[in-house]
Amino acid sequence: MRQPYVARKVSKRTGATRYTGMYDDTTGTPRSAGTYDDELEALAAARREQNRREGGVLGEMTPAQRRAMTFDEFWPIFQRHHRVEPNTMQTYFGVWINHVRPFLKADRVATFDSARAVQFFTWLAETERTVTTRRACRKVLSAMLGLSILLGCRTDNPVRGLNVGKQAAHKNIKVINETVFWELYSKLPLPTQRLFAEYIISTGVRFCEAISFQEGDLDYDTGMLNVCRSTVEVAKQFHPTGGRFITRPYTKNGEHRRFKVGRPLVEKIRAHVEQHGMKPGDLIFPVRLFMPDTAWVNLPRCTAEEMEAAAKTTFVSPVTGERVTHTKISTYRKHGCRCAPCVQAYRDYRSAYRVQAMARKGKVTRQRIRRDGNDYLAPSEWSTIWIPARKAVGVDVTPYQLRHSHASLLLAHGVPLPDVQARLGHNDLTSTTHYVWALAEESEAAATTMNVLLGYEVKQPDPQEAMLARMEDMMHRMQAMIDPPLARQIAAESSTSRPDLHLVTDTLTAMQIPTGN
Repeated sequence: MRQPYVARKVSKRTGATRYTGMYDDTTGTPRSAGTYDDELEALAAARREQNRREGGVLGEMTPAQRRAMTFDEFWPIFQRHHRVEPNTMQTYFGVWINHVRPFLKADRVATFDSARAVQFFTWLAETERTVTTRRACRKVLSAMLGLSILLGCRTDNPVRGLNVGKQAAHKNIKVINETVFWELYSKLPLPTQRLFAEYIISTGVRFCEAISFQEGDLDYDTGMLNVCRSTVEVAKQFHPTGGRFITRPYTKNGEHRRFKVGRPLVEKIRAHVEQHGMKPGDLIFPVRLFMPDTAWVNLPRCTAEEMEAAAKTTFVSPVTGERVTHTKISTYRKHGCRCAPCVQAYRDYRSAYRVQAMARKGKVTRQRIRRDGNDYLAPSEWSTIWIPARKAVGVDVTPYQLRHSHASLLLAHGVPLPDVQARLGHNDLTSTTHYVWALAEESEAAATTMNVLLGYEVKQPDPQEAMLARMEDMMHRMQAMIDPPLARQIAAESSTSRPDLHLVTDTLTAMQIPTGN
Protein backbone atom coordinates (compact mmCIF):
# COMPACT_ATOMS: atom_id res chain seq x y z
CA MET A 1 0.00 0.00 0.00
CA ARG A 2 1.25 3.48 -0.84
CA GLN A 3 2.08 6.00 1.84
CA PRO A 4 -0.20 9.07 2.09
CA TYR A 5 0.70 11.81 -0.36
CA VAL A 6 -0.42 15.25 -1.53
CA ALA A 7 -1.95 16.20 -4.89
CA ARG A 8 -1.49 19.81 -6.03
CA LYS A 9 -4.00 21.72 -8.11
CA VAL A 10 -3.69 25.26 -9.47
CA SER A 11 -6.89 27.22 -10.03
CA LYS A 12 -7.19 28.55 -13.58
CA ARG A 13 -9.33 31.43 -12.36
CA THR A 14 -7.32 32.71 -9.40
CA GLY A 15 -3.95 31.00 -9.90
CA ALA A 16 -3.92 29.84 -6.26
CA THR A 17 -2.50 26.43 -5.34
CA ARG A 18 -4.57 24.04 -3.25
CA TYR A 19 -3.41 20.77 -1.68
CA THR A 20 -5.44 17.57 -1.36
CA GLY A 21 -4.37 14.83 1.07
CA MET A 22 -4.63 11.40 -0.56
CA TYR A 23 -4.58 7.84 0.79
CA ASP A 24 -5.59 4.38 -0.48
CA ASP A 25 -8.74 2.59 0.65
CA THR A 26 -9.22 -1.16 1.09
CA THR A 27 -9.35 -1.76 -2.66
CA GLY A 28 -6.25 0.29 -3.38
CA THR A 29 -8.32 3.16 -4.79
CA PRO A 30 -7.00 6.65 -3.99
CA ARG A 31 -9.29 8.59 -1.61
CA SER A 32 -9.31 12.22 -0.57
CA ALA A 33 -8.82 13.32 3.03
CA GLY A 34 -9.75 16.93 2.25
CA THR A 35 -8.33 19.94 0.42
CA TYR A 36 -6.27 22.56 2.26
CA ASP A 37 -4.26 25.69 1.61
CA ASP A 38 -1.18 24.25 3.35
CA GLU A 39 0.66 21.21 2.01
CA LEU A 40 1.74 19.91 5.41
CA GLU A 41 -1.80 20.18 6.73
CA ALA A 42 -3.10 18.13 3.80
CA LEU A 43 -0.45 15.45 4.35
CA ALA A 44 -1.24 15.27 8.07
CA ALA A 45 -4.94 14.85 7.30
CA ALA A 46 -4.21 11.96 4.93
CA ARG A 47 -2.03 10.25 7.53
CA ARG A 48 -4.71 10.67 10.21
CA GLU A 49 -7.33 9.11 7.97
CA GLN A 50 -5.13 6.15 7.11
CA ASN A 51 -4.14 5.61 10.75
CA ARG A 52 -7.80 5.75 11.75
CA ARG A 53 -8.57 2.89 9.38
CA GLU A 54 -5.61 0.86 10.68
CA GLY A 55 -5.90 1.66 14.37
CA GLY A 56 -6.77 -1.93 15.30
CA VAL A 57 -3.16 -3.02 14.81
CA LEU A 58 -2.00 -0.74 17.59
CA GLY A 59 -4.45 -2.21 20.06
CA GLU A 60 -6.75 0.81 20.03
CA MET A 61 -9.82 -1.20 19.08
CA THR A 62 -12.11 -2.56 21.73
CA PRO A 63 -12.96 -6.30 21.84
CA ALA A 64 -16.37 -5.47 20.43
CA GLN A 65 -14.81 -3.62 17.49
CA ARG A 66 -12.48 -6.52 16.80
CA ARG A 67 -15.36 -8.98 16.75
CA ALA A 68 -17.30 -6.72 14.37
CA MET A 69 -14.42 -6.11 11.92
CA THR A 70 -15.08 -7.47 8.42
CA PHE A 71 -12.60 -8.85 5.92
CA ASP A 72 -12.99 -5.67 3.87
CA GLU A 73 -11.94 -3.59 6.87
CA PHE A 74 -9.15 -6.00 7.80
CA TRP A 75 -7.46 -6.00 4.39
CA PRO A 76 -5.63 -2.62 4.81
CA ILE A 77 -4.21 -3.88 8.11
CA PHE A 78 -3.08 -7.11 6.45
CA GLN A 79 -1.59 -5.34 3.44
CA ARG A 80 0.47 -3.01 5.58
CA HIS A 81 1.71 -5.38 8.28
CA HIS A 82 1.98 -8.81 6.63
CA ARG A 83 5.71 -9.21 5.93
CA VAL A 84 6.20 -10.46 2.37
CA GLU A 85 8.00 -9.17 -0.72
CA PRO A 86 6.25 -6.28 -2.54
CA ASN A 87 5.73 -8.39 -5.67
CA THR A 88 4.20 -11.15 -3.53
CA MET A 89 1.82 -8.66 -1.92
CA GLN A 90 0.90 -7.46 -5.39
CA THR A 91 -0.05 -11.03 -6.28
CA TYR A 92 -2.03 -11.31 -3.04
CA PHE A 93 -3.90 -8.12 -3.88
CA GLY A 94 -4.91 -9.45 -7.30
CA VAL A 95 -6.27 -12.64 -5.71
CA TRP A 96 -8.07 -10.66 -3.01
CA ILE A 97 -9.73 -8.11 -5.26
CA ASN A 98 -10.77 -10.58 -8.00
CA HIS A 99 -11.70 -13.74 -6.09
CA VAL A 100 -11.87 -13.37 -2.31
CA ARG A 101 -13.43 -9.96 -1.75
CA PRO A 102 -16.54 -10.46 -3.95
CA PHE A 103 -17.71 -13.28 -1.63
CA LEU A 104 -16.26 -12.48 1.80
CA LYS A 105 -16.02 -8.69 2.01
CA ALA A 106 -18.95 -8.40 4.46
CA ASP A 107 -18.05 -11.49 6.55
CA ARG A 108 -16.65 -10.88 10.01
CA VAL A 109 -13.12 -12.10 10.63
CA ALA A 110 -13.87 -13.26 14.18
CA THR A 111 -16.86 -15.43 13.26
CA PHE A 112 -15.52 -16.97 10.04
CA ASP A 113 -15.74 -20.78 10.47
CA SER A 114 -15.19 -24.02 8.55
CA ALA A 115 -18.71 -24.13 7.17
CA ARG A 116 -18.33 -20.67 5.65
CA ALA A 117 -14.93 -21.65 4.24
CA VAL A 118 -16.46 -24.69 2.53
CA GLN A 119 -19.19 -22.48 1.06
CA PHE A 120 -16.60 -20.07 -0.27
CA PHE A 121 -14.52 -22.71 -2.04
CA THR A 122 -17.66 -24.38 -3.38
CA TRP A 123 -18.63 -21.03 -4.86
CA LEU A 124 -15.19 -20.77 -6.47
CA ALA A 125 -15.62 -24.20 -8.06
CA GLU A 126 -19.15 -23.41 -9.27
CA THR A 127 -17.96 -20.19 -10.88
CA GLU A 128 -15.35 -22.21 -12.79
CA ARG A 129 -12.27 -20.91 -11.02
CA THR A 130 -9.31 -23.16 -11.73
CA VAL A 131 -7.65 -25.28 -9.06
CA THR A 132 -4.63 -22.98 -9.23
CA THR A 133 -6.85 -19.99 -8.43
CA ARG A 134 -8.51 -21.85 -5.56
CA ARG A 135 -5.11 -22.73 -4.10
CA ALA A 136 -4.07 -19.08 -4.35
CA CYS A 137 -7.29 -18.03 -2.57
CA ARG A 138 -6.59 -20.53 0.21
CA LYS A 139 -3.08 -19.15 0.59
CA VAL A 140 -4.20 -15.52 0.83
CA LEU A 141 -7.11 -16.28 3.14
CA SER A 142 -4.94 -18.43 5.39
CA ALA A 143 -2.38 -15.61 5.64
CA MET A 144 -5.09 -13.12 6.60
CA LEU A 145 -6.50 -15.43 9.27
CA GLY A 146 -2.99 -16.13 10.58
CA LEU A 147 -2.38 -12.41 11.12
CA SER A 148 -5.79 -12.03 12.76
CA ILE A 149 -4.79 -14.73 15.29
CA LEU A 150 -1.64 -12.78 16.17
CA LEU A 151 -3.72 -9.62 16.64
CA GLY A 152 -6.16 -11.39 18.95
CA CYS A 153 -9.19 -11.31 16.62
CA ARG A 154 -9.63 -15.11 16.65
CA THR A 155 -7.93 -18.30 17.88
CA ASP A 156 -7.99 -20.75 14.94
CA ASN A 157 -7.47 -20.95 11.18
CA PRO A 158 -10.27 -22.99 9.54
CA VAL A 159 -8.78 -22.67 6.05
CA ARG A 160 -5.42 -24.32 6.67
CA GLY A 161 -5.27 -27.79 5.09
CA LEU A 162 -8.68 -27.46 3.43
CA ASN A 163 -8.98 -29.59 0.28
CA VAL A 164 -9.67 -27.34 -2.71
CA GLY A 165 -9.31 -29.93 -5.49
CA LYS A 166 -6.62 -31.89 -7.27
CA GLN A 167 -3.73 -29.84 -8.52
CA ALA A 168 -3.58 -29.63 -12.29
CA ALA A 169 -0.52 -31.08 -13.98
CA HIS A 170 2.36 -28.74 -14.67
CA LYS A 171 2.83 -27.56 -18.22
CA ASN A 172 5.45 -29.37 -20.23
CA ILE A 173 8.85 -27.73 -20.32
CA LYS A 174 9.71 -26.49 -23.79
CA VAL A 175 13.36 -26.31 -24.73
CA ILE A 176 15.34 -25.46 -27.83
CA ASN A 177 18.67 -26.76 -29.08
CA GLU A 178 21.70 -24.70 -30.02
CA THR A 179 20.73 -24.58 -33.71
CA VAL A 180 17.35 -22.99 -33.04
CA PHE A 181 18.90 -20.55 -30.58
CA TRP A 182 21.37 -19.22 -33.14
CA GLU A 183 18.49 -18.74 -35.57
CA LEU A 184 16.65 -16.71 -32.92
CA TYR A 185 19.89 -14.89 -32.15
CA SER A 186 20.24 -13.77 -35.77
CA LYS A 187 16.71 -12.30 -35.79
CA LEU A 188 17.38 -9.91 -32.89
CA PRO A 189 18.24 -6.56 -34.50
CA LEU A 190 20.52 -4.89 -31.91
CA PRO A 191 23.87 -6.15 -30.52
CA THR A 192 22.77 -5.63 -26.90
CA GLN A 193 19.63 -7.70 -27.48
CA ARG A 194 21.68 -10.54 -28.95
CA LEU A 195 24.24 -10.43 -26.12
CA PHE A 196 21.45 -10.46 -23.51
CA ALA A 197 19.87 -13.58 -25.03
CA GLU A 198 23.26 -15.28 -25.24
CA TYR A 199 24.00 -14.38 -21.62
CA ILE A 200 20.77 -15.99 -20.38
CA ILE A 201 21.12 -19.26 -22.30
CA SER A 202 24.84 -19.51 -21.46
CA THR A 203 24.45 -18.92 -17.71
CA GLY A 204 20.86 -20.04 -17.02
CA VAL A 205 20.15 -17.04 -14.78
CA ARG A 206 16.61 -15.87 -14.16
CA PHE A 207 15.34 -12.75 -15.92
CA CYS A 208 15.20 -10.82 -12.63
CA GLU A 209 18.87 -11.71 -12.08
CA ALA A 210 19.94 -10.94 -15.66
CA ILE A 211 18.61 -7.37 -15.62
CA SER A 212 20.43 -6.81 -12.28
CA PHE A 213 23.82 -7.79 -13.76
CA GLN A 214 26.30 -5.02 -12.89
CA GLU A 215 29.86 -4.24 -13.84
CA GLY A 216 32.01 -5.94 -11.22
CA ASP A 217 29.89 -9.08 -10.87
CA LEU A 218 32.03 -10.92 -13.47
CA ASP A 219 35.73 -11.54 -12.96
CA TYR A 220 37.18 -11.23 -16.46
CA ASP A 221 40.41 -13.03 -15.54
CA THR A 222 38.93 -16.17 -13.96
CA GLY A 223 35.51 -16.10 -15.67
CA MET A 224 33.69 -16.45 -12.32
CA LEU A 225 30.21 -14.88 -12.25
CA ASN A 226 28.67 -13.74 -8.95
CA VAL A 227 24.86 -13.75 -9.02
CA CYS A 228 23.92 -11.76 -5.92
CA ARG A 229 20.85 -9.59 -6.61
CA SER A 230 17.48 -9.60 -8.35
CA THR A 231 15.12 -6.89 -9.58
CA VAL A 232 11.34 -7.15 -9.86
CA GLU A 233 8.74 -4.82 -11.30
CA VAL A 234 5.78 -3.86 -9.09
CA ALA A 235 2.87 -1.46 -9.28
CA LYS A 236 3.38 1.96 -7.74
CA GLN A 237 1.03 1.28 -4.86
CA PHE A 238 3.13 -1.66 -3.64
CA HIS A 239 6.51 0.07 -3.93
CA PRO A 240 7.81 1.52 -0.64
CA THR A 241 8.55 4.87 -2.30
CA GLY A 242 6.08 4.74 -5.18
CA GLY A 243 8.62 3.62 -7.79
CA ARG A 244 8.48 0.89 -10.39
CA PHE A 245 11.39 -1.50 -9.74
CA ILE A 246 12.72 -3.00 -6.53
CA THR A 247 16.26 -4.40 -6.41
CA ARG A 248 16.86 -6.95 -3.67
CA PRO A 249 20.37 -7.76 -2.41
CA TYR A 250 19.72 -11.49 -2.90
CA THR A 251 18.36 -13.86 -5.52
CA LYS A 252 14.96 -15.51 -5.68
CA ASN A 253 15.94 -18.29 -3.28
CA GLY A 254 17.58 -15.79 -0.90
CA GLU A 255 21.18 -16.89 -1.53
CA HIS A 256 24.16 -15.88 -3.65
CA ARG A 257 25.84 -18.26 -6.07
CA ARG A 258 29.06 -18.29 -8.09
CA PHE A 259 29.95 -20.32 -11.17
CA LYS A 260 32.23 -20.22 -14.17
CA VAL A 261 31.32 -18.65 -17.51
CA GLY A 262 32.83 -19.61 -20.87
CA ARG A 263 35.70 -17.50 -22.16
CA PRO A 264 34.00 -16.41 -25.44
CA LEU A 265 31.06 -14.93 -23.52
CA VAL A 266 33.41 -13.25 -21.04
CA GLU A 267 35.25 -11.50 -23.87
CA LYS A 268 31.98 -10.38 -25.47
CA ILE A 269 30.82 -8.85 -22.18
CA ARG A 270 34.19 -7.18 -21.68
CA ALA A 271 34.01 -5.62 -25.16
CA HIS A 272 30.42 -4.51 -24.47
CA VAL A 273 31.49 -2.80 -21.24
CA GLU A 274 34.45 -1.06 -22.88
CA GLN A 275 32.35 0.07 -25.85
CA HIS A 276 29.80 1.84 -23.64
CA GLY A 277 32.27 3.11 -21.03
CA MET A 278 30.62 1.37 -18.09
CA LYS A 279 31.99 1.83 -14.58
CA PRO A 280 31.77 -0.49 -11.55
CA GLY A 281 28.19 -0.60 -10.34
CA ASP A 282 26.65 0.30 -13.72
CA LEU A 283 24.05 -1.98 -15.25
CA ILE A 284 25.48 -4.17 -18.01
CA PHE A 285 22.11 -4.35 -19.78
CA PRO A 286 20.33 -0.99 -19.29
CA VAL A 287 17.05 -0.46 -21.09
CA ARG A 288 18.43 2.45 -23.12
CA LEU A 289 20.66 0.02 -25.03
CA PHE A 290 17.68 -2.19 -25.91
CA MET A 291 15.60 0.63 -27.33
CA PRO A 292 16.51 1.85 -30.81
CA ASP A 293 17.21 5.41 -31.92
CA THR A 294 14.24 5.13 -34.28
CA ALA A 295 10.91 3.47 -33.65
CA TRP A 296 11.30 1.23 -36.69
CA VAL A 297 14.50 -0.70 -36.01
CA ASN A 298 12.69 -3.73 -34.59
CA LEU A 299 10.86 -4.15 -37.88
CA PRO A 300 12.57 -5.98 -40.78
CA ARG A 301 15.10 -3.70 -42.47
CA CYS A 302 16.77 -3.89 -45.85
CA THR A 303 20.53 -4.03 -46.09
CA ALA A 304 22.55 -1.18 -47.59
CA GLU A 305 23.15 -3.27 -50.73
CA GLU A 306 19.42 -3.88 -51.14
CA MET A 307 18.67 -0.17 -50.75
CA GLU A 308 21.31 0.74 -53.37
CA ALA A 309 19.98 -1.87 -55.79
CA ALA A 310 16.40 -0.62 -55.30
CA ALA A 311 17.48 2.98 -55.95
CA LYS A 312 18.73 1.92 -59.40
CA THR A 313 15.43 0.31 -60.42
CA THR A 314 12.31 2.02 -61.73
CA PHE A 315 8.67 1.13 -62.30
CA VAL A 316 5.60 2.66 -63.96
CA SER A 317 3.45 4.54 -61.46
CA PRO A 318 -0.16 3.29 -61.31
CA VAL A 319 -1.22 6.84 -60.39
CA THR A 320 0.47 9.05 -63.01
CA GLY A 321 1.73 6.52 -65.53
CA GLU A 322 5.26 7.93 -65.26
CA ARG A 323 8.39 5.92 -64.64
CA VAL A 324 9.63 6.60 -61.10
CA THR A 325 12.54 5.41 -58.94
CA HIS A 326 12.31 3.42 -55.72
CA THR A 327 13.47 4.60 -52.23
CA LYS A 328 12.15 8.16 -52.71
CA ILE A 329 9.64 9.80 -50.40
CA SER A 330 7.39 10.77 -53.33
CA THR A 331 7.40 7.17 -54.53
CA TYR A 332 5.83 6.13 -51.24
CA ARG A 333 3.44 9.06 -50.73
CA LYS A 334 2.39 10.07 -54.25
CA HIS A 335 2.78 6.89 -56.27
CA GLY A 336 1.73 4.43 -53.56
CA CYS A 337 4.68 2.05 -53.72
CA ARG A 338 4.79 -0.21 -50.65
CA CYS A 339 7.88 -2.26 -51.37
CA ALA A 340 10.27 -2.82 -48.47
CA PRO A 341 12.93 -0.26 -49.57
CA CYS A 342 10.35 2.49 -50.10
CA VAL A 343 8.66 1.80 -46.76
CA GLN A 344 12.01 1.87 -44.94
CA ALA A 345 13.06 5.13 -46.63
CA TYR A 346 9.77 6.78 -45.63
CA ARG A 347 10.02 5.58 -42.03
CA ASP A 348 13.56 6.88 -41.67
CA TYR A 349 12.48 10.20 -43.15
CA ARG A 350 9.61 10.56 -40.67
CA SER A 351 11.87 9.71 -37.75
CA ALA A 352 14.47 12.30 -38.80
CA TYR A 353 11.74 14.88 -39.35
CA ARG A 354 10.43 14.46 -35.81
CA VAL A 355 13.92 15.00 -34.40
CA GLN A 356 14.35 18.20 -36.44
CA ALA A 357 10.89 19.49 -35.48
CA MET A 358 11.65 19.01 -31.79
CA ALA A 359 15.03 20.76 -32.22
CA ARG A 360 13.35 23.81 -33.81
CA LYS A 361 11.20 24.10 -30.69
CA GLY A 362 14.24 23.96 -28.45
CA LYS A 363 13.46 20.44 -27.28
CA VAL A 364 15.12 17.09 -27.68
CA THR A 365 13.54 13.80 -28.67
CA ARG A 366 12.14 11.78 -25.82
CA GLN A 367 14.86 9.67 -24.27
CA ARG A 368 14.01 6.05 -23.65
CA ILE A 369 15.02 6.34 -20.00
CA ARG A 370 12.32 6.36 -17.40
CA ARG A 371 11.55 9.50 -15.47
CA ASP A 372 11.90 7.75 -12.11
CA GLY A 373 15.61 7.19 -12.76
CA ASN A 374 15.36 3.41 -13.16
CA ASP A 375 17.16 1.94 -16.14
CA TYR A 376 16.04 -1.68 -15.73
CA LEU A 377 14.58 -3.69 -18.57
CA ALA A 378 10.95 -4.64 -17.92
CA PRO A 379 9.67 -8.14 -18.84
CA SER A 380 7.07 -6.61 -21.18
CA GLU A 381 9.78 -4.67 -23.02
CA TRP A 382 11.89 -7.79 -23.55
CA SER A 383 8.82 -9.73 -24.74
CA THR A 384 8.16 -6.99 -27.31
CA ILE A 385 11.67 -7.59 -28.65
CA TRP A 386 11.59 -11.39 -28.38
CA ILE A 387 8.19 -12.17 -29.94
CA PRO A 388 8.99 -10.87 -33.47
CA ALA A 389 12.21 -12.91 -33.45
CA ARG A 390 10.54 -16.18 -32.49
CA LYS A 391 7.75 -15.60 -35.01
CA ALA A 392 10.33 -15.06 -37.73
CA VAL A 393 11.93 -18.42 -36.85
CA GLY A 394 8.58 -20.15 -36.37
CA VAL A 395 9.02 -21.50 -32.83
CA ASP A 396 6.78 -20.97 -29.81
CA VAL A 397 9.37 -20.29 -27.11
CA THR A 398 9.03 -17.75 -24.30
CA PRO A 399 12.04 -15.76 -23.03
CA TYR A 400 12.07 -17.72 -19.75
CA GLN A 401 12.48 -20.98 -21.65
CA LEU A 402 16.06 -19.99 -22.48
CA ARG A 403 16.77 -20.90 -18.86
CA HIS A 404 15.04 -24.26 -19.37
CA SER A 405 17.09 -24.84 -22.50
CA HIS A 406 20.31 -24.08 -20.61
CA ALA A 407 19.56 -26.77 -18.02
CA SER A 408 18.39 -29.35 -20.55
CA LEU A 409 21.44 -28.89 -22.79
CA LEU A 410 23.79 -29.37 -19.83
CA LEU A 411 22.03 -32.54 -18.68
CA ALA A 412 21.86 -33.92 -22.22
CA HIS A 413 25.65 -33.60 -22.51
CA GLY A 414 26.42 -35.40 -19.25
CA VAL A 415 26.82 -32.58 -16.71
CA PRO A 416 26.01 -33.99 -13.22
CA LEU A 417 22.65 -33.06 -11.75
CA PRO A 418 24.09 -31.36 -8.59
CA ASP A 419 26.25 -29.12 -10.79
CA VAL A 420 23.22 -28.01 -12.78
CA GLN A 421 21.30 -27.44 -9.53
CA ALA A 422 24.04 -25.16 -8.18
CA ARG A 423 24.20 -23.26 -11.46
CA LEU A 424 20.44 -22.64 -11.59
CA GLY A 425 20.17 -21.73 -7.91
CA HIS A 426 17.58 -24.36 -6.94
CA ASN A 427 17.14 -25.03 -3.23
CA ASP A 428 15.72 -28.48 -3.91
CA LEU A 429 17.09 -31.08 -6.30
CA THR A 430 13.49 -31.97 -7.19
CA SER A 431 13.17 -28.71 -9.15
CA THR A 432 16.20 -29.62 -11.24
CA THR A 433 14.92 -33.14 -11.99
CA HIS A 434 12.04 -31.60 -13.97
CA TYR A 435 14.55 -31.02 -16.76
CA VAL A 436 15.53 -34.70 -16.67
CA TRP A 437 11.89 -35.61 -17.28
CA ALA A 438 11.85 -33.13 -20.17
CA LEU A 439 14.74 -35.01 -21.77
CA ALA A 440 13.03 -38.37 -21.12
CA GLU A 441 9.90 -37.12 -22.89
CA GLU A 442 11.90 -36.47 -26.05
CA SER A 443 13.72 -39.81 -25.94
CA GLU A 444 12.91 -42.19 -28.81
CA ALA A 445 14.27 -45.34 -27.15
CA ALA A 446 10.94 -46.64 -25.84
CA ALA A 447 9.08 -45.87 -29.08
CA THR A 448 11.78 -47.59 -31.18
CA THR A 449 11.74 -50.68 -28.95
CA MET A 450 7.95 -51.03 -29.28
CA ASN A 451 8.19 -50.64 -33.07
CA VAL A 452 10.71 -53.50 -33.19
CA LEU A 453 8.61 -55.72 -30.91
CA LEU A 454 5.47 -55.12 -32.98
CA GLY A 455 7.31 -55.72 -36.24
CA TYR A 456 7.06 -52.19 -37.60
CA GLU A 457 10.84 -51.86 -37.82
CA VAL A 458 13.89 -54.12 -38.02
CA LYS A 459 16.22 -53.82 -35.07
CA GLN A 460 19.38 -51.99 -36.01
CA PRO A 461 22.51 -53.70 -34.64
CA ASP A 462 24.48 -51.89 -32.01
CA PRO A 463 27.67 -50.44 -33.61
CA GLN A 464 29.87 -51.85 -30.84
CA GLU A 465 28.36 -55.33 -31.08
CA ALA A 466 28.67 -55.27 -34.88
CA MET A 467 32.34 -54.36 -34.65
CA LEU A 468 33.04 -57.18 -32.18
CA ALA A 469 31.26 -59.65 -34.43
CA ARG A 470 33.37 -58.58 -37.42
CA MET A 471 36.57 -58.93 -35.38
CA GLU A 472 35.58 -62.42 -34.22
CA ASP A 473 34.86 -63.48 -37.79
CA MET A 474 38.24 -62.14 -38.88
CA MET A 475 39.98 -64.15 -36.14
CA HIS A 476 38.34 -67.36 -37.28
CA ARG A 477 39.45 -66.73 -40.85
CA MET A 478 43.04 -66.03 -39.82
CA GLN A 479 43.12 -69.19 -37.71
CA ALA A 480 42.02 -71.26 -40.70
CA MET A 481 44.55 -69.65 -43.07
CA ILE A 482 47.73 -69.57 -40.96
CA ASP A 483 49.68 -72.76 -40.20
CA PRO A 484 50.52 -72.76 -36.43
CA PRO A 485 54.30 -73.66 -36.82
CA LEU A 486 54.72 -70.94 -39.46
CA ALA A 487 52.83 -68.39 -37.30
CA ARG A 488 55.12 -69.13 -34.33
CA GLN A 489 58.22 -68.63 -36.51
CA ILE A 490 56.93 -65.29 -37.86
CA ALA A 491 56.10 -64.08 -34.37
CA ALA A 492 59.54 -65.01 -33.03
CA GLU A 493 61.39 -63.26 -35.87
CA SER A 494 59.16 -60.14 -35.70
CA SER A 495 59.50 -59.71 -31.95
CA THR A 496 63.34 -59.78 -32.13
CA SER A 497 63.98 -57.69 -35.25
CA ARG A 498 60.98 -55.32 -35.15
CA PRO A 499 59.55 -54.90 -31.65
CA ASP A 500 56.98 -52.41 -32.92
CA LEU A 501 55.19 -55.18 -34.84
CA HIS A 502 53.19 -56.61 -31.97
CA LEU A 503 50.05 -57.24 -34.02
CA VAL A 504 50.98 -60.82 -34.91
CA THR A 505 51.81 -61.73 -31.33
CA ASP A 506 48.57 -60.22 -30.05
CA THR A 507 46.58 -61.99 -32.74
CA LEU A 508 48.14 -65.40 -31.96
CA THR A 509 47.44 -64.88 -28.26
CA ALA A 510 43.80 -64.10 -29.02
CA MET A 511 43.65 -67.22 -31.20
CA GLN A 512 45.11 -69.22 -28.27
CA ILE A 513 48.20 -70.27 -30.28
CA PRO A 514 51.39 -70.32 -28.17
CA THR A 515 54.10 -68.01 -29.52
CA GLY A 516 56.98 -69.72 -27.77
CA ASN A 517 58.10 -66.58 -25.88
